[in-house]
Amino acid sequence: MVSIEQARLALAPHGTLQAQPAALHWHGDFPLPAALEAFYEQIGPLGDWINERVGHDGLTIPTYGNDFSIPPLSRLWSLQAGYRWHGITGERLAAWPDHWLVVADQGADPFIFDLRTGAIQFARHGAGAWEDNAPLFADILEMAACLGTFGQVWDEAGDDICTEDDTVNPVHRARLIDRLAPLLGDAAAASDLTDTFEW
Repeated sequence: MVSIEQARLALAPHGTLQAQPAALHWHGDFPLPAALEAFYEQIGPLGDWINERVGHDGLTIPTYGNDFSIPPLSRLWSLQAGYRWHGITGERLAAWPDHWLVVADQGADPFIFDLRTGAIQFARHGAGAWEDNAPLFADILEMAACLGTFGQVWDEAGDDICTEDDTVNPVHRARLIDRLAPLLGDAAAASDLTDTFEW
């Protein structure tokens, strides 16, 4: 089980972390689940300042392909546009289950918090209908720590991250698996996760 401190340490290199109380920052039409309330209160991915009108942009975490993005709490509800409701008309989309809440994304492919269990799924756009998949992460802390670790290894590798054929250097893939294994419980789960994100 990943601790708050492990998640905080993994995310800290990727932007500002600051407590974000739900009473001030949650704009959803149902109460914020306790696990997410604790995550934003105790870790608080805030990111960098965009401008006065927009505020903070959340954390952007580099990885192979599109970056991972975790929004600040003030933008979490608006992140549901295009999933829970139509982004232009505001019409509720029947294909999106009520018990799903997008908590992060990679190029608009959502990380989905299951309101019933607290587990996190990952889905890809263009794969057909949205369906329940096996959880990718046990909870929000495991997701945060793992995504932050991807970004840390990416940053540490610098220009050596990719080989000449533009794939991730096996040396850095192995380092990532070594760093993910304690978070996920074993090297096999860590290897599977690196495969999911094409490392």
